[in-house]
Amino acid sequence: MSKLLLVSVMVGGLVTGCSKKRIVECDEFVATAEKLAKCEKLPAESRSQISAGTKSIKDALKLLDDAGGADQAPADALNQMRDMCKSQNKAIVDEFSKIAPECMK
Repeated sequence: MSKLLLVSVMVGGLVTGCSKKRIVECDEFVATAEKLAKCEKLPAESRSQISAGTKSIKDALKLLDDAGGADQAPADALNQMRDMCKSQNKAIVDEFSKIAPECMK
C-alpha cells in the first residue's frame, strides 16, 4: 500500500478523541532521520533527500495527532504505519552506521 493511501485510510478512519497516543516507531524514525539530515559529514543532496522523505511521515503524524491520536485509528492502518516506520528506521540506521557512523551518534 502506498504511503499516501495508507495515510488517507488511517486519517479517514479516525474518530474524534481526547487521547493522543503516538506511534513510537515513527517517532524513532523521525528522530533518526532528523539527526542524519543535520549531519554535515553527509553530502547536502543526501541530507536533502532524507529531509524530504521524513516530511511525509511527519505530516502523517501531525494529521494523526490532529485527529485524536493513534489510539483512535484503525488497528490495521496503525500496524502498517508502525511496520513501515520500523523498517525505514532500521534501513537508515544499518546504511548510515556503515558509511557515516559519526552521524549516528
